[in-house]
Amino acid sequence: PKTDIVFLKVHKSASSTVMNILFRFGETHNLTFAFPRGGGFQLSYPYHFLARFVQGFSPHSPRRFNILCHHMRFLQPEVQKVVPSSAVYFSILRNPVQLMESSFVYYKGASAFSRVRSLEEFLRQPLRYYDPSRGDRHYARNLMTFDFGFNPDGDVSPERVQLMLRAIEASFDFLLISEYFDESMVLLKEMLCWDLDSVVSFPLNSRDSSTKSSLPASSVERLKAWNRLDWEIYAHFNRSFWERIERHIGAARLRRELRALRARRAALAESCLQGTGSVAPKDIKDSSLRPLQHGGARILGYNLKQGLDGELERTCRRLVTPELQYSSLLYKKQFPPQHP
Repeated sequence: PKTDIVFLKVHKSASSTVMNILFRFGETHNLTFAFPRGGGFQLSYPYHFLARFVQGFSPHSPRRFNILCHHMRFLQPEVQKVVPSSAVYFSILRNPVQLMESSFVYYKGASAFSRVRSLEEFLRQPLRYYDPSRGDRHYARNLMTFDFGFNPDGDVSPERVQLMLRAIEASFDFLLISEYFDESMVLLKEMLCWDLDSVVSFPLNSRDSSTKSSLPASSVERLKAWNRLDWEIYAHFNRSFWERIERHIGAARLRRELRALRARRAALAESCLQGTGSVAPKDIKDSSLRPLQHGGARILGYNLKQGLDGELERTCRRLVTPELQYSSLLYKKQFPPQHP
């Protein structure tokens, strides 16, 4: 199994669920994480990543960390200073239409969104509300492009787009697609040589459907044009995702692997969860399992069954622990507080 990993956590793309998978694998195999300095949750985002943002990094020490997976704005020469040269690089993408709809609800306080009532209103005259000099502009335009380290207001000429796509291909071993999450997990398992239980998960940081809305066709076209760079990244790597699945796995084995993955998830849900799945934040009984609520979104969580035995309780709890709580737990384990 591969144990040296860089995961670029692209916003609003099922990346919290992938992060939970990496947290569990790292904890099980006693691996080290490149945590934000001081135990925060982002690596000085939205600035480009620098090695000195990592707790315990020193330019004079050859120490390397196994897993880098907290939010960052990608800058590979700096990333290479904190992980082994053998590290596998991957990320996950989401259709820019759904991504921006999610971003609008989640980052409603961002400068570009705060004065509009709806995403349609923003898309009719984006330049009326969008200021490229604002430090939070990326939440409103080409968010994936920004997370990969590029300029969200950059040139969209075919030549520039090709340069950007080639640069991403040169840095990353593979990219997953959140709309095909289960297929992505089968590919992840294959590329990292992991077992099935390592990639099984429950959806984390997902929104209550009452806060989701679909856009009219005219707005979708405007959104694609406004997020042209994101659209180019998504279209290109969606194609290469399926080519990679065909090359490494094939249709027949993919079907078998998907059946096994879904059966295992259903079995774990049956063993671990009260009820059939996620619940509204107000219905989560254990406050330590309540996810952070943000913007206009209602983030769902889980209730565990009572009276689970030790090992099963631990497995189930890890599967449903929200990102911030899990990150804090692992940080304290890796950097135990020094008592006077």
